[in-house]
Amino acid sequence: MSENANRVRSGNVQNQTPQISNKLRFIDILVLVVFISTAIYGLYLFRQDLMQTFDARDMEPAGIIVVRNNVVQRRHADRVAWDRIFVDSPVYPGDLIRAAELSSTNIDIANNEIFLNENTLIRIQQTMGGMGNFLVELREGNLSVTSNSDSEGIVLDLMGSQVLTSSGTVLSAEVGDEGIAVQVNEGKAEFIQEGQAREISEGAMIALDTQGVERVIPAAVVMRPVTNARYLNNRPQPLQINFSWNRINLEEGETLRLEIASDANFSIVLRTLTGLNNSAQMSFSSGRWHWRLAFEDTILSRGQFTIVDSFGTTIISPVIGSLFRYHDAPPQIRFQWAETEGASRYLIEINNTQDFSAPAISRESNGASLILSQMEAGTWYWRVKPVFPLVFEGESSFSSVASFRIERTENITAPAIEIPVIPVERAAVIAAPVVATAPAQPAASAQAPAPAPRQDAIIRPQTVRSVTGARRFHTVQAGETLGRIARQYYNDAMQWNRISDANNITNPDLIHPGEVFLIP
Repeated sequence: MSENANRVRSGNVQNQTPQISNKLRFIDILVLVVFISTAIYGLYLFRQDLMQTFDARDMEPAGIIVVRNNVVQRRHADRVAWDRIFVDSPVYPGDLIRAAELSSTNIDIANNEIFLNENTLIRIQQTMGGMGNFLVELREGNLSVTSNSDSEGIVLDLMGSQVLTSSGTVLSAEVGDEGIAVQVNEGKAEFIQEGQAREISEGAMIALDTQGVERVIPAAVVMRPVTNARYLNNRPQPLQINFSWNRINLEEGETLRLEIASDANFSIVLRTLTGLNNSAQMSFSSGRWHWRLAFEDTILSRGQFTIVDSFGTTIISPVIGSLFRYHDAPPQIRFQWAETEGASRYLIEINNTQDFSAPAISRESNGASLILSQMEAGTWYWRVKPVFPLVFEGESSFSSVASFRIERTENITAPAIEIPVIPVERAAVIAAPVVATAPAQPAASAQAPAPAPRQDAIIRPQTVRSVTGARRFHTVQAGETLGRIARQYYNDAMQWNRISDANNITNPDLIHPGEVFLIP
């Protein structure tokens, strides 16, 4: 009895096993199909994204990024991913550009300067099948537009309404939960709503709610300074900024208040002027300043401006009184100066007299150093000037003039660079010259002369003594790194960045034997 029951149970188990196996195999196949489908779809999206990138390279750029602060991203057309964009990055029709919190960017589109404030999103398009003006759709946030004198203007889209700028127009626009607002700071613009056009002149504004109904609100359209203005100050004194505005929907006798802060949230108000009618004046040092114009508890207008010092670029090398000796080929001299914040490039002028009306050598450099070797024996004078993007108002000035001497000598047994004793505030890095090969000349003493150097040998002082009132210098030897030099002076290789910062070394992994570095 029990044996028969066991056979029955065993048979039932054997009969059920294929069913369980079939069920598990179906689930496995289903999971595999889902996985493969997801992978194929992901590859499809990746290919679409990649092809959009390749297509963009074949398109004519709509503009270029001129200034970028913090996080600014771009998404091309229907791409999935957002890219970080930097200064000189091109932008294309169809691009979405957004500036994150505490971020901003300035875009040059057909000689129109488009400045995006923080938390702003735009899309760039082109009208009339690529033949008309560019169209910038402001989806959220606020921006300013400056159409330069050689510009044909752009079209600004604000929730379906359009604003047409022309040469000389400066305006600001905003899109938010309450609707749209556009105000013209300079020139004039044309506002088009549902096919109806009207002109907005300088000092005027238009505000609409989300339904397209015009809002009547107190306002002040600030003509100077324009929103997001950038100034160059070529004097050591603070720069005076003149504020002027047009009052809208304000009664006669109602005075305004101007507040200044160093942050956009006005967490600390640094200065306040009260009892204002339609103008004010203040002096500011370098930095980024935020302003807002208020009537009682209502903010009528706000903006920011930046002041950059453009005077007195510090010369680092060669310092006044340096002497370079060579035998055959003129020496290679490394000119170096301190970087100036905001400068896009530098203009260096070298002449054999102190009159720079027609400099013998004029070069531009994207970095804070330049190596030249065209100078023959004699006394040379040099100066450098920072060059800023066109979005800045004002002029930059040249540095003070420094001089050095180059001497040609027949005695190559002991070539030298003479470095003058330099006060601490003027310590500098001295570049070493290249000395050409020549047969050794008999020495005046009985001691045999040293062998002549190779053609590419760099003659340099083996030690630079520390002089009271002067800083230390180190001449780079073959095989040395910044870490090794830092270990020698600070007993800590991780202090290499102190040397890199003090000498404006753009690539810490690329230093050459013979370079002389300031050791802070």
